[in-house]
Amino acid sequence: MFWLIYTITSFLLSHLIAKTIKKNYVEIFVITLVFLITPVQVEIPEMDYAPALFTFIFNILFENNISSRLLKPLLISLPFSLMILMIYLFFKRRFF
Repeated sequence: MFWLIYTITSFLLSHLIAKTIKKNYVEIFVITLVFLITPVQVEIPEMDYAPALFTFIFNILFENNISSRLLKPLLISLPFSLMILMIYLFFKRRFF
């Protein structure tokens, strides 16, 4: 239930941020959505997942633990989403 509410809220927040900058709506929407939705496993032996960016910030602020393990899923999903976005924009410019 938590992830459903969080996903809907992330879509709305990404839409509002992208809507304020109307020129590059699709690019900003996709990038903010990837930053907000990418999950990470909080602790290795458990199967609890949380958003990667907020977990990383939480660890820095409250636990004084700077670990790149939390950003690995984000570093994988961001280039992949940018590659898909570039392919989409290429076909959009080419055929439409």
